[in-house]
Amino acid sequence: MPNISAIGAGIYTSLAFADLPVVSGTGSAGVEIGKADAPTVWITEFETRGTPPAGAGGDFVPWTAEADARAFGKIREFPNLGVPANVVNVPQYGQPTSSQITGQSDPPSLDFTFNYVATEHAFIDTLRAEGTQRLFKVRLANGEQVVAGGTNESGGVDPAGTEGVNLPYETEEAATTDMREFSDFYLFGSVASFEIVPSLTDSNQVNVSLTIDGQLEGPFSYTPDATAANPPVYEKPS
Repeated sequence: MPNISAIGAGIYTSLAFADLPVVSGTGSAGVEIGKADAPTVWITEFETRGTPPAGAGGDFVPWTAEADARAFGKIREFPNLGVPANVVNVPQYGQPTSSQITGQSDPPSLDFTFNYVATEHAFIDTLRAEGTQRLFKVRLANGEQVVAGGTNESGGVDPAGTEGVNLPYETEEAATTDMREFSDFYLFGSVASFEIVPSLTDSNQVNVSLTIDGQLEGPFSYTPDATAANPPVYEKPS
């Protein structure tokens, strides 16, 4: 159920990436990420579920950010997610109007805007200069999630460098658990641009564009098991 199931504003939407090399085949946990791996493998490079406490209900299930997960903080604007249309007009001789067919779609324009803080966003320009591919994850969320940093709200202890990564908000409810809804989207790509926009009347901003290699994958989220001790299933909505 935690895939978004109702109308809402995604005010808690976040962007993160796994700071690991990308390979075309299958990867190795904590070493490299494979494009041929399933999203059930990709998500393990961002977060880990701990053991639920032996409580009667209402207690947090601890979640911890993985050591190579990194957050993009202070995002102001997100791009559209998906595949843009590429409609081709085909002449129909002898007919008053032409017909249309679907052509090969161009990749989406992934342009993000941030409220610029030099100390917080310097790593983005480093990614641009390196030009290496990474796995990026957009977590679309209408409700507040657990935010990584030290000992986080759920009780998980996060590694240094993972501050700001959004983690699932999961609590025990009798024999099972309840989780706030979110939907994850994945893409392989790299940082193509980093442009600082000074402002005299608003916050300074930075515009960042990502390239994309392949298609956007998603939405994915967790479905809690009937037994709290069992891990939730990471899947697309059915």
